[in-house]
Amino acid sequence: MTMLQLAARALLVVVFGAALVGKARSRAALAAFAADLADFSWLPAALRRPTAVGVIAAEVAALVLLATVRQLGAVAVLVLLTGFTAATLQAGRAADCRCFGAAKPAARGTARGFVLRNCLLAAAALAVALAPGGAVAPALAAAALAVGAGVGAVIVRWDDIAYLFQGPATPRRF
Repeated sequence: MTMLQLAARALLVVVFGAALVGKARSRAALAAFAADLADFSWLPAALRRPTAVGVIAAEVAALVLLATVRQLGAVAVLVLLTGFTAATLQAGRAADCRCFGAAKPAARGTARGFVLRNCLLAAAALAVALAPGGAVAPALAAAALAVGAGVGAVIVRWDDIAYLFQGPATPRRF
């Protein structure tokens, strides 16, 4: 396995693992995720919970496949990212998917950051799918995994990091 492929796999496992835990860590988290699917007006209320469970099941499958059959895992990630991105673009703004914890008002808003993040994740999935396999020295493999996991952790906390660097909120004038 190449170092790029290992780093990209680690990145995707961290990001999708965090997203899975964020939505499935409790019944309350699952219920909140299902309720937030109301942001997608085309999804009937009766299908929100089954859709939420289906998304979680698809994320579990993608993680298992990334760990076992990397090319299929990468395809699963690309399919999920395509669906998430299409739904976000249809809504016209980033909905709160609760992927990385509780809802944050700062994380909601335009779809630009969400789509940009998904494009970065799609590039990582393409690297997993297309990078050649092969042996890598254990020290280099460990370094690649650490770098990928570190970048994944930054992506997971990106909204919080961006919030730290935002300027002070402008008071509204009535």
